[in-house]
Amino acid sequence: MVTETKKIDGFSLDNILQIFSLEKKSQTLKVIKEGNVGILDIDNGELIHAELGTLLGVKAAIEIIIWDDIQIELLPLRPSAQTITNSLINILLEVSKIKDERKSDLEESGEDLLAAAIEKAEKQQYKEAHTELVQYLKKNRSNAVAWIWYSRIQGNVEIMKKALKMAANLDPNSALVKEENEKFTSVYGQLTDDVVRKCYFCWAPLNKNTTTCRYCRGHLIISRETLAQSGSALPSCLETARERYTRILNKYPRSLASLYCLGLININSRNFQDALAYLDKAAKMAPDKALFTNQLKLLLDHLAQQSVEEQPTPKEVLAEVAETPEATDQKMILVVEDSSTTRKVISITLSRQGYRVVEAADGLEALSKISEERPDLIMLDVILPKMDGYKILSIIKGNKEFKDIPVIMLTSKDGFINKMKGKMAGSTAYLTKPFDPDKMIAEIQKHV
Repeated sequence: MVTETKKIDGFSLDNILQIFSLEKKSQTLKVIKEGNVGILDIDNGELIHAELGTLLGVKAAIEIIIWDDIQIELLPLRPSAQTITNSLINILLEVSKIKDERKSDLEESGEDLLAAAIEKAEKQQYKEAHTELVQYLKKNRSNAVAWIWYSRIQGNVEIMKKALKMAANLDPNSALVKEENEKFTSVYGQLTDDVVRKCYFCWAPLNKNTTTCRYCRGHLIISRETLAQSGSALPSCLETARERYTRILNKYPRSLASLYCLGLININSRNFQDALAYLDKAAKMAPDKALFTNQLKLLLDHLAQQSVEEQPTPKEVLAEVAETPEATDQKMILVVEDSSTTRKVISITLSRQGYRVVEAADGLEALSKISEERPDLIMLDVILPKMDGYKILSIIKGNKEFKDIPVIMLTSKDGFINKMKGKMAGSTAYLTKPFDPDKMIAEIQKHV
């Protein structure tokens, strides 16, 4: 029997645990960060067991909850011995204290600035990364890793060369420093431009019009030629890049650069169907960007030909994509309402107006849908089982990735106090049930 799992990305673990506590949920959480796996068992809203490697109980729970940039899988509560007697609130307070202490240490050393700069470089925000790296290097000129990242974001070949030399002088035995210098040396003789670009996969410098990396042999754009020649890139470079962009996408689900690069990685690995999913998502997310649309069309044409000549199975995938070409402009609305009848009335009304509707019955399901779907607008009932809509709203508005999604509150209560409470919590508008469908549509159209 296969156990169905649900995933939640983009929300902090302490927020998820607070919802479990308020809604008295019983479930096992599998928490993943960069290959490390932690397990949290929650029974009736209380954390009863945790494990992380050889750590068990409270120590394991604290280390897991401290993690950021995580993936969470929700599983049925498994049988486990109780190793935690501390209340969840006390554990979260301890985690908050440790986070503050670690943040203070990072700020004092400047390592938080370096980490922020590296993240921006990985997201291909080179200008912003440059500003932060310069600030860091003014105070920490002896950090070889910082000089490596400074070289990676540079377009000027001579500056890149000097940064790599500085890193080699500071830490000549570092494997990273050796690899970067060897990489630069191997391609330096082929660089004819004074200002170059970087390979999306291995960071090697390339002439601006180069479409295939001379170092890792990865193709950097989709064309009929690269589709036919795919499979020649170094697997180790592709896998490292895949891990990097997957990590970024988990943290920033609307990162177009990550979606596109993951599409290219799968093209180079000849995983054309996976590539299709990433490129289709990028094209839908940014319909005004011709690059994604054109690249997607090239891949679709290729897959159509392959479906006849080599691979009959992708035909089904193509049919799914082809059946909904107009859905790229369709706005998606999440309806959070515990009454199945009310949800259905709202869903049918919105669907008839051309909106795509996703439903949720409680707070945890709502956060899961927001993470998976990233709706254009949320309709949120105030009165929900065990936890009101204001709490869910405060969590949404406290998350930098989702805070700008407009939220219309729904309630059977009327009056100035309730409307002000919703407004103060960050709601966009407030509708009282029973509602007029025409007024509801009119209100939604103001915000999407």
